[in-house]
Amino acid sequence: MQMTIDIPEKLARQIDSGREDLAAIIERGLGRPCSACSALEIVTFRPSEVSIQRTEELLDKNREGKLTAEEQTELAEIAAWNRFFSLIKARVRLNLVGAS
Repeated sequence: MQMTIDIPEKLARQIDSGREDLAAIIERGLGRPCSACSALEIVTFRPSEVSIQRTEELLDKNREGKLTAEEQTELAEIAAWNRFFSLIKARVRLNLVGAS
């Protein structure tokens, strides 16, 4: 199975440059090496409270029409990461269903 997602150019460059490979991204989010992560931990992964609060702040400012250009970019990147992790979680769920 192959998945294609649209992500902001900055995020694509970051991943393509090798600075952030998928395993490192997941490891940073989960707080330990991917090899030690269970499928359940990946499926139940959530952003930190700080990240959630920042996203809510940006969404509130967006509704009010008060986002700066930098904040618009930040919100677009958050949305792209959200889609990215949603696809990872969906893939893990499919693997779990297929394994049972």
